[in-house]
Amino acid sequence: MFSSLLSGSGSRRGLSLFAALLLSVPGLPAREAEPAATPAGDIPNEPRLITLSDAISMALDRNLQLKRSGVDVEIQQNQVEAARGNFQPNLTATASDTVRYAGSGLESVWDDGQWTNSLSAALSSAMILYNGGGNDASLARARADLEASRLDFDRDRQSILFQVVGQYLQAVLRLKEIDIQREELASRRVVLDRIKADVENGIRIQSEVLRQEAQVAISERLLAEAIRNYQTSLYGLKDLLLISPSESISCAIPPDRWMAAESLSEPDREVSINAAWDRVDLEAQRYRLEAAREDIRVARSGALPVVSALAGLRSGYNSRGYGDFGSQFGEYQPEVSGGLSIAIPIFDRKRHETDLVRSKLFLRQEEYFMEGLMQAAETDVLQAILDFNTSKIRLKAARDQLLASEAALEAEEARYEAGASTILDVNSLRTLRVEAAVAVEEFRFDLFVTRLGVTFQDGTIESFLMQTLAVPFSN
Repeated sequence: MFSSLLSGSGSRRGLSLFAALLLSVPGLPAREAEPAATPAGDIPNEPRLITLSDAISMALDRNLQLKRSGVDVEIQQNQVEAARGNFQPNLTATASDTVRYAGSGLESVWDDGQWTNSLSAALSSAMILYNGGGNDASLARARADLEASRLDFDRDRQSILFQVVGQYLQAVLRLKEIDIQREELASRRVVLDRIKADVENGIRIQSEVLRQEAQVAISERLLAEAIRNYQTSLYGLKDLLLISPSESISCAIPPDRWMAAESLSEPDREVSINAAWDRVDLEAQRYRLEAAREDIRVARSGALPVVSALAGLRSGYNSRGYGDFGSQFGEYQPEVSGGLSIAIPIFDRKRHETDLVRSKLFLRQEEYFMEGLMQAAETDVLQAILDFNTSKIRLKAARDQLLASEAALEAEEARYEAGASTILDVNSLRTLRVEAAVAVEEFRFDLFVTRLGVTFQDGTIESFLMQTLAVPFSN
């Protein structure tokens, strides 16, 4: 459950929301590595310590998915500026310089031909006064797309927060598992030494030594696997934080109160479902529906007349004309024009018709997507609440198993010392106790992550993290 939750889905104003959190969470003590020799791939001696606040800050600053979403926002801002430009007049400057050789037409051009040089320059401007509301619809569509992209950025930020917190806690869980396995390995080695001493004193038989050596080997294997799992979880964290895979890092253990079941509020089903309807990705889809409707307006405007205001200024010079360049260009040749033009589409090879049909189909597609998104939102919230409730049951069962296995192990060890039990029975209970201890830690973290999953699905993950970390903030 813990690992599966981390693979969950995908405005800059949200970054300021988390700034206080990132600066205020205190640094947590690093877990010291034992000086004993460890297998290849064990925890580095001097890794770079990454606290949870460091991880959140680095993810919001570095994550490539979030950067791509930021670029999408900038692209849509550019589209809005382009749509605004449609309301402004254009201004075009043109100039030409022509050399011409021609005759009078009365004789051969080769006999009376002359060279003529002419120069012309012009300024022209046009401004659309009416195009069926197409410019207004284009601007409204661009603005709606911009708001949708900003809300997508917010949802991507929430997704990154969920992933990085979950991945970080998974690494911490593996670190705790290493502690459990190291403690169990040390305990089994102590038992092995005692059995060897008993064999030398004639109290135990050699086969018990062999059985215990096998248990020690199993513990060594489990410890190596725990170390590998920890390093694997660190690789996943490095990918999220865009840290070089070869860089050595370690995680700090968060306070127990963060993981305590008593400190986690019970999710309210109705409140969470209602909150999910206002989730930023659903709001983004509402803006996309608005953009699709505006796109239909744009398509319909293609069948309406376009009225434009025109203005122009031109002048020129001809080497065969009257006066020099200055007098011709500045006094005799200038002309100013202005007017209105109207363009009425009559036959456009079905361009307007196909554009309108395509826009309507696109709107229908967005409506279907919205319907599916709302269905998925409610389902995801209910599934997240189910996962949280199941985690509570599993945690209680694991704790009961741990208490029972510890009591049974204590009794079995006493029987073994009295000669009424075998080392095989003791080791069997030791295995159950270790499994229960690992399960308790796993389900403690799983309970927090599933509770976090509820807030991710209903869109309140930011406020939940603020309350959980007990750090004041301001917008």
